[in-house]
Amino acid sequence: MFEFEMIVAFGAGAALMAMAPVVRKMGNHELGDSMGQTGRSMAKSGVKVGIVAAGAAGKVVRGVAKSAAEVAESFVDLVEEAKTEAVSNDSVDDETKTDDAKKSSATITEVTVE
Repeated sequence: MFEFEMIVAFGAGAALMAMAPVVRKMGNHELGDSMGQTGRSMAKSGVKVGIVAAGAAGKVVRGVAKSAAEVAESFVDLVEEAKTEAVSNDSVDDETKTDDAKKSSATITEVTVE
């Protein structure tokens, strides 16, 4: 809603400022000066609203960016932990298979055939 009001205030003020010299040239100096001052005031108000809105939007964007960075960092940590656990589980599985193979080979060597 602030954007629309800012644009209207700035547009109306700029239009008054642009028309002021034409009105002065037509012979009405008092009206031209009044239009110029009013237009300047309206345009300045529109710019002020824009600056405030941009500042608030900037704070929101910085907060979102910070939160996104924290989420990304947490996700990267989670992936690294999962990789570490997967590697350690694979090595445990390999050791278990090796131990099972040793037991199996030990059992096979003890078999006697008659």
